[in-house]
Amino acid sequence: MIGAATGFLAAVVVGAVAGCAMAAEEAAVPVGDAEAWPNGRWNEKLGAPYEAWKPAQEALRELAARGGAADVAFEAETKAVFMVPLAADLTLREALEAAAATCGLKAAWKSGRLTVAKAARPGNWIELVGGKAEPIQVGEARGTLVLPRRRDGDGPLPWVWHAPNGLDPSHSWLVGRLLREGVAVAVVNVGESQGNPAGRATFTAFYETLTNRHGLAKRAVLLPQSRGGLMHYNWAAEHPECVAAIGGIYTVCDLRSYPGMDRAAAAYGMSKDELEAVLTQHNPIDRLATLVKAGVEVFHVHGDKDGTVPVERNAGELVRRYKALGGKAELLVVPGKGHEVLPEFFRCRELADFLTSRAKAGAHSR
Repeated sequence: MIGAATGFLAAVVVGAVAGCAMAAEEAAVPVGDAEAWPNGRWNEKLGAPYEAWKPAQEALRELAARGGAADVAFEAETKAVFMVPLAADLTLREALEAAAATCGLKAAWKSGRLTVAKAARPGNWIELVGGKAEPIQVGEARGTLVLPRRRDGDGPLPWVWHAPNGLDPSHSWLVGRLLREGVAVAVVNVGESQGNPAGRATFTAFYETLTNRHGLAKRAVLLPQSRGGLMHYNWAAEHPECVAAIGGIYTVCDLRSYPGMDRAAAAYGMSKDELEAVLTQHNPIDRLATLVKAGVEVFHVHGDKDGTVPVERNAGELVRRYKALGGKAELLVVPGKGHEVLPEFFRCRELADFLTSRAKAGAHSR
């Protein structure tokens, strides 16, 4: 289930945007009877980015060993998966402290031993990957704008708009790549709208707020993940002039496939029969013509073992129809993978390059 994937993340990943109130360096301040770190290799640089995607305790042990600590005392256990990349210019100590902080832990030297304990609050993964998060309120909907530390020139800021609803450490590699290229990232929570008109109206208000008040480019690159496809494609079909490109991760493209007509009808405030009668007005795979006409390019990455959002009925069918209409679309199929939080999807270099290049192009187009 898509909801199950979200619940899995909540169980194993600590430090989502809403909880990121403290920078990683703050989490490294020793407390209680913590002692000074010993001399050794702790001040040496990582030398290369650390981009492990593994159980957090395994990553912490690996970083500790590189610093010269053969033994780590875990006062707090965690099932978190470490997903946040560490920059090459961090020292080994900074890297270890940051890795612990983003998993809700705190690394310190105590009683002659490297000790990992529970932190008061999780570290801020957005700051660690080079961003600054600003809250954006649109009516009752809460959003976030993640700004890069640098920007190219004084023109409109290129941006990527993620859906649905929130960012978490699984997005850290991709967000970091975009920020380093001067591309902002935004997201707004419209709940389980399934792409309904109310959610689309909130998307319009969010878009207008970002472009009119925050200097973002008039053409955004959309990043629909899973059920975010219902939200983004329905909005994009009605606002093609606002879209530079669409790049998706195992994206839902057909309401009949997910969440199914009964649940979709409830989200739309209709009966199943009523929604069926007007389905072509609300179903992404039936609303592609305006996007093709506007020259919006599409790229999707999807696993061929996805039992929740089958690729053939969703991204596969959308790309087939898009090309049949004369549009430019590509589907990257990941063999053997399903609806999972995996590096094959969230550290996909082809997707990252697509998002970056199209966002920059969109910022300079009229």
